[in-house]
Amino acid sequence: VEVPVPMTQEHHIHVPTVMQHERTQHFHVEEFVDIPIEQHVEEIVQVPVVQHVERIVHNPVDLMVEVPRPVIIEKTVEVPKIQIEEKTIKVPKITNFVVDTIVQDQIQTVEVIKPTVVHKIVQRKKPIIQEQIQEVPKVMIQHVPMVQAIHKEVEVPQIQYIDEIVDVPVV
Repeated sequence: VEVPVPMTQEHHIHVPTVMQHERTQHFHVEEFVDIPIEQHVEEIVQVPVVQHVERIVHNPVDLMVEVPRPVIIEKTVEVPKIQIEEKTIKVPKITNFVVDTIVQDQIQTVEVIKPTVVHKIVQRKKPIIQEQIQEVPKVMIQHVPMVQAIHKEVEVPQIQYIDEIVDVPVV
């Protein structure tokens, strides 16, 4: 199938050009102009003298400052009460039985433990704060010599008198 292809052609056309001219028209204008003329006029004017005065002006400024307030804290500290323990040592009671015996006294030393409480104050550079303070007494063992007499029964041989009748002839 044949498809027709369009073709372009050029033509030159002469167009007349339009030129514009301005016409000048003259108008007659009158103008009135005021021209200022200098005139010297003297006038006495008082000029105030400026004095510099310094003034302190207080400008109040609200400043919120937190001031620490002391708070009282109560702490209950339990201090132990010192109790002295007393020990009763039973000493045998001496009873004298006289049955023609010789008593020999022997000296025997008995040591009695006597507790003593020693109090010491310790100073520290930095205090130690504890929740619970418990004082423990220091027990020192001190030997006290004591004389105790012990009675011991010793069997002593006794002389026994036997009566014998001897016949002696009389002469």
